[in-house]
Amino acid sequence: MKTAEELRNDAVALRETITAGEAAGIIGVSEWTIYDLARRRVIPHIRVGRRVLFRRSSLLAWLEQQEAASIRHEPEQTGIIRRLGVNIKNPAAAGH
Repeated sequence: MKTAEELRNDAVALRETITAGEAAGIIGVSEWTIYDLARRRVIPHIRVGRRVLFRRSSLLAWLEQQEAASIRHEPEQTGIIRRLGVNIKNPAAAGH
């Protein structure tokens, strides 16, 4: 027979939506940070009356997008000549 805590954990696992506190636990930030991200429309969320809920699948997809965006590299530019502060017209004036 399952304990009350095990039953509660099973119910949370079956729910499609999670609270800000649960979302904070998944992401690893404070609950207030989650509310701030939702307020600024950075993170996907659902408003039900005054409650702010998060769909677990949307939250995980958002995390994957954030991770993918963090490792995209711009193509390295080659062949660009940098100016070193040398005055071409008057090389003696450079550095003064």
